[in-house]
Amino acid sequence: MSQNRKYKYYDEYGQPVDEYGRAINPKTGRTYEEEANEEDSPRRPSGQYRKRAHTSNWEPQEIEERPREPRQHRTPPRKKKRKKRGSVIKKILVVLVLIVALVIADICHLLTLYTYDDTDESSLAANTQNGIMTIALFGVDTRENDASSGTRADAIMLMSVDPKRKSIKLTSLMRDSLVDVPGHGQTKLCHAYGYGGPQMMMQTINEDFDMNVKEYMVVDFAEMASIIDAVGGVTVTLTDDEVKETNKYIDEYCWKTLGIPTQRIEGSGEQKLNGIQAMTYGRIRKGNTGGDWKRAERQSVVLNQVFSKATSNPITLLKFLNGLMPNVTSSMSKMDFVYMGLTTIVHGMPKMSHIRLPLDNEWQYGTTSGGASVIRFNDSVLASHLHSYIYDDIDPTKNSD
Repeated sequence: MSQNRKYKYYDEYGQPVDEYGRAINPKTGRTYEEEANEEDSPRRPSGQYRKRAHTSNWEPQEIEERPREPRQHRTPPRKKKRKKRGSVIKKILVVLVLIVALVIADICHLLTLYTYDDTDESSLAANTQNGIMTIALFGVDTRENDASSGTRADAIMLMSVDPKRKSIKLTSLMRDSLVDVPGHGQTKLCHAYGYGGPQMMMQTINEDFDMNVKEYMVVDFAEMASIIDAVGGVTVTLTDDEVKETNKYIDEYCWKTLGIPTQRIEGSGEQKLNGIQAMTYGRIRKGNTGGDWKRAERQSVVLNQVFSKATSNPITLLKFLNGLMPNVTSSMSKMDFVYMGLTTIVHGMPKMSHIRLPLDNEWQYGTTSGGASVIRFNDSVLASHLHSYIYDDIDPTKNSD
């Protein structure tokens, strides 16, 4: 029963009393006894309480006032939702920051994996033309030699990164192309690498085709298998002759180089190839497989699929780069790689295209004075196509007769 704390004393039944235990009329604030004496009224409604109070051992007790507890205001449902939403946003931001930090850490790690050639310390940014970065790509087999000399380039390409057009253009140059190699006269383009490494190769390309390429990347073909496996392999269509020739080199590579069981391709037609199979497929050129011309086409098929898969999502891209960078030797500094990556990403994910030069019907087979088989063509025409493709975004294969 709730009590009105107006009075100091209350009896055991919760009725107000004075210090002597006499009942008090709440309406008047006086004891009933006092009112009875004044009015000479026989009515004594609380006499029993007084008697009980006087006949018992009860003594009036002071009731301590308890401090009122502050009301607990209920938070409106809308505020709870906002608070919860804010908490979720904070968690998402924390996760994003952690992901970005991990990506940056992985990129920094990647830049420690490649071999840096500081022979020419010019920056990539200083060698751009119309905002386009052109880098020479050389694929070599270093099982018996190092990447800088003593071997020939199996694959020769120019990679042009055009951030404004959101494109990466690959141009394959035929390894058997007859060119003037400085200090060595007319010979195959691939021989320039053996004479003076990537520097001699770039000098030959620049002088013969009116280019200004200053940076290069050399990829060890012997390790391309792991790079292709990192993106899940590639799917190609093979002829019977290609299967026969590819399996011959797969046997040699598996048994002699790796000492593992062979991984032969089962048959012709559309096949999904693993790293070893695709790497070997991209290198064959004998046994009625089309020579150097068809080899460049096969390489472009493999590389286009690898790059396409590598750039499909960030996780696959990091796997690809982790497989690629340990097998790269480059004149590009870490800042050059960062500059190229940031400049490209800012404008969006680039699309990739590929051509091979010289074009169809613009070359013919020939032989050197020493009897070596070469490809003869018009240097000026090839240079014109090369410049139109890289700088004017004109695909010469769509304009040739």
